[in-house]
Amino acid sequence: MGRTVFRNANLLDGDKPSRPDTTIVVEGDRVTEVTAGNAAPRAGDTVVDLHGMTLMPGMVSGHYHAAYSMGGENKIGMSAPASQTALYALANTQKALRAGYTSLVGAGTFYDVDGRLAEAIDSGMVTGPRLIPSSRALSPKVTEDEPAEGVPWLKCWGPDDFRDAAIREIERGARIVKLFAAQGHAMRSCREMTFEELKAASDAAHERGARTRAHVCGAAQVMKCIEAGVDIIDHADWMTDEVIDALIANNRFVLPSMYTPWLSKDDRTLDGAEYYDEEDFEYMRKKVPEANARGVKFVPGDDFGFFDMAPHGDYSKELVCYVEQVGISPLDAIRWATKFGGEMTGIPDLGTIEPGKLADMVIVDGDPSVDIRVLLDPARIVTVIKGGEVVSGQLPVPQRAMAAE
Repeated sequence: MGRTVFRNANLLDGDKPSRPDTTIVVEGDRVTEVTAGNAAPRAGDTVVDLHGMTLMPGMVSGHYHAAYSMGGENKIGMSAPASQTALYALANTQKALRAGYTSLVGAGTFYDVDGRLAEAIDSGMVTGPRLIPSSRALSPKVTEDEPAEGVPWLKCWGPDDFRDAAIREIERGARIVKLFAAQGHAMRSCREMTFEELKAASDAAHERGARTRAHVCGAAQVMKCIEAGVDIIDHADWMTDEVIDALIANNRFVLPSMYTPWLSKDDRTLDGAEYYDEEDFEYMRKKVPEANARGVKFVPGDDFGFFDMAPHGDYSKELVCYVEQVGISPLDAIRWATKFGGEMTGIPDLGTIEPGKLADMVIVDGDPSVDIRVLLDPARIVTVIKGGEVVSGQLPVPQRAMAAE
């Protein structure tokens, strides 16, 4: 496969401020060169002049429910059959791809939809983002005789039950085991998982090359998850300075998911608004910038598809929320969605544009590090590239270099 040379790019590499007049070379599925100015192409190169448009890494939604289609214009209920759920899940992931999200990390699924969909995408049978498949959510029983099977939860009682459930979900294709560790953040009725239950599930996952993530709020509860080996912390509402220290020391990723809480605070008539607490949001609005400044690895992702207020496709509205409502800089929000998100996938060489990295990239008409809102306009998401191949939109008219310049 020949080289593609992107010239006159405004490079937003996922970490540093944007750099205009940059040349980026892609060969196969990798970035091979990043050069200031217009580097001379070789004979046979495909040359794409971006005319100052921004080239940035493909973004990552790190808390993604592909199978959640209960909200939005076209929706199905939680009791929909597995076949219909899977078809809607595919459509949801393709919406994410068109919006510039080239990777998704599952945060809970129905049936074994995530695992099967990831297989179909990876095999090339269907087009979609890279998907790190999740399990169904493992949730603690309130009483031992409570029914275990449900959609989308799997209820467990005690460490052995959680361990067995984690193993079964991994065998069904999960690479992330989702745990409902404690209530809070729209979860109003959940028995808190014990340390032994958390550790049993995490140990089972780690022994099989998988990871765990926990829906958890409360400082003591988050600390317990960290100590039990949970890899990804969803929400972390009411985090304290001690929690921030532990998150950084243990290199944990945090998904604050503040978009739906903000919508709920702004309009209490929205469906699902009653599940969110305004005081909680205000606390996190102050704490997240502090944690970000100290180095916590935040990644975007919210419960898109669960409520009408957050339909699939609106993913970048969450980034706008962090910038305009929480006080995170556009560059930091982009770093969350690219560099940190790429690291969180567990796939090597994702998240930034530099030599040796996978060529998952988005061409944007405008600079989102100056105006994050350009990511909301589908017309300005010009081209989405995954592994060096165009998967959405089209390249600005390329030319073939006939001889070295």
